Amino acid sequence: MHDLEPIGSDTVLRFGRFELHPQRRLLLDGDRPLPIGARALDILLVLVESAGKIVSKEAIISQVWPKTFVEEINLRVHISALRRVLGVCPQSRDYITNVRQRGYSFVAHVEQVSQAASETALAPSLPGRPVRIEGRDKLIDELTRRLHSRRHITLIGPAGVGKTTVALRVAQQQLGHFTDGVRFADLATLGEPALLAATLASEMGIAVPEGVDAQAHLLATLANRHMLVLMDNCEHLVDACAALSEALLQAAPGLRILATSREALRTAEEYVQPLAPLESPPLGSHLRLAAALRYPAVKLFMRRARARQADFRLLESEVPRVAELCWRLDGLPLAIELAAAQLDVQSLEGILAQLENHSYLSLLGRRSTPARHASLLASLEWSYALLSAEERRCLQGLACCDAYFTVADVQQALCGLKISDSARCAALARLVGLSLIGLRRDGGQVYYHMLGCTRAFAREKAREAALASTWDTPALA
Repeated sequence: MHDLEPIGSDTVLRFGRFELHPQRRLLLDGDRPLPIGARALDILLVLVESAGKIVSKEAIISQVWPKTFVEEINLRVHISALRRVLGVCPQSRDYITNVRQRGYSFVAHVEQVSQAASETALAPSLPGRPVRIEGRDKLIDELTRRLHSRRHITLIGPAGVGKTTVALRVAQQQLGHFTDGVRFADLATLGEPALLAATLASEMGIAVPEGVDAQAHLLATLANRHMLVLMDNCEHLVDACAALSEALLQAAPGLRILATSREALRTAEEYVQPLAPLESPPLGSHLRLAAALRYPAVKLFMRRARARQADFRLLESEVPRVAELCWRLDGLPLAIELAAAQLDVQSLEGILAQLENHSYLSLLGRRSTPARHASLLASLEWSYALLSAEERRCLQGLACCDAYFTVADVQQALCGLKISDSARCAALARLVGLSLIGLRRDGGQVYYHMLGCTRAFAREKAREAALASTWDTPALA
């Protein structure tokens, strides 16, 4: 068999009655999506792309489980699952044969066609290709399982923690499990809650006839669909998103909703999953490179650094500086990626120096990045805009607290504000709800936590407010 051409963005691989869409990570039996696990699909891609050849077990494992030790039994389990899904091959008993002592071979004839030539091709549903995500594998697997028992899951967390990235990976893994597919709607640019239903319909490719109520048409269209809907960036439309989600789940029993937001939607069926920053080495730890790379934050920094500079090499003597950088950036993926991008123009020492004056908040990312993620400053401004004036003053006041603080610390920090106890408690709850402040419990004690970047941002806002107050104060006679 001739080697297949490199797979392009519009490539479909046909064999027997099946179509394999590599970019969409989707296997179709005719026009029916087949449920297939992410690892099994990776194995199938490796074998199909080398159809007619023998691929060693070691080669498959190295591609499907890179930098991870797994027993051969794991491979055999997924091969067996693939054989059950694919059934009998027209050219042989099985599509995948075991060549003793050598490996596996995909024996069916594979035809490589363009997406346009595929009669059963589906409309694109998810943006971009799957990317490697550090430190989230267990969470992604757990969310994937929960989607089969929970109809509404919302990922919440602070700015830059990677909610969209994780949600997209979970959605990618569901492509073969929903008869009517997976649909994605980015709501970040929508400013008018009344247009939510019309916008969601448009993002899902549903045309709303003129003069027809958008929500009623959307509910009727989805009533009998078996589909996963990913609603991204709901926090600025939280009330509207909650109401529409409730209506969708009631009208469409086969529908599942996966949402991302900086605060929970609080629907009746919602399962809330907080997303924490990546684990970083403790401050002052003196680790060798191999030990440091066990931390997801360091692994992310290294990967992004190498993406910017193919010849990037981290010396053992530089490991403490990278560990400190990841720790001081709170393990936030966005902050780490922006810092790694600065290696084009300055050293690790220079990047660390920026953390002293908080200028790192304004570091810019890729030009293709959404505006709210172009910098940490833009991402924090997005959350800040959702606060009332009273809540903003409370955030500014809490910026003087330590990284971890108690209710007593809150009372002391905000004692100068002319607000009632109930208003202070409501503001604190709102800041926690929007993920600007974290909450932890240790036995009976409650602790609050503010990330370093949030504290730097809040202190700058407090400084600006003080200057504005000075300018507004009439000069003394």
